[in-house]
Amino acid sequence: MNKIKRIYNLTDIKYPWLLLASMLGFIIALCFNRSYSEAFTRIEIVVYSAVFLIALLWSILNYVGHLQISTIYKKHDNIDGFIKRLTMSKEDKAGLTEYLNDFVKDLEEHGSTHEEAVKTAISHFQVKEFTQSQGNIFETQIHFYLLGYVSIFVGLIIVIQCIDLIVSLPFIVLAMSFMFMLFSAAFICLFFIYKLIDVMIAKK
Repeated sequence: MNKIKRIYNLTDIKYPWLLLASMLGFIIALCFNRSYSEAFTRIEIVVYSAVFLIALLWSILNYVGHLQISTIYKKHDNIDGFIKRLTMSKEDKAGLTEYLNDFVKDLEEHGSTHEEAVKTAISHFQVKEFTQSQGNIFETQIHFYLLGYVSIFVGLIIVIQCIDLIVSLPFIVLAMSFMFMLFSAAFICLFFIYKLIDVMIAKK
């Protein structure tokens, strides 16, 4: 159930206007190509290349837009809040809490305020984690929403094709169907490309 919610959490997508521009550009290019095939042939490579580059730019910005600094490297001014966001066992969290609180007490005994001591203790632990290369600097997410869009696109393709069997639809509608088909294939490929990039980042 949780995975289904993640698949259809369609608002997870970043820069949707850029993706929409690419999709509309592709449909317009198909329509012009059909209506003015002889004249359009000279510039269709440029037009389709521009559409492809916009889609490529979106795919890069979309991935980068989802990258977040790992919780362990963010700034924190509260020990409980910091530890709560860490992915470790309860025993490890309890041990870390005790360690950081002892660190804070030691700093306070040497004249630091409580706020300064907390920030210093957390920063000390973060630097230690970073130098020992434990954990990843970036947090990535599994881009399930791409599969959600694919399922919607496939549903629209089926509806359009079924209606076209009964009533002859305008070319622009069929162009939309073709566009949905190509973007569905692209989204599936992108899903696995994103996963591959995630693995490469995790190894660094």
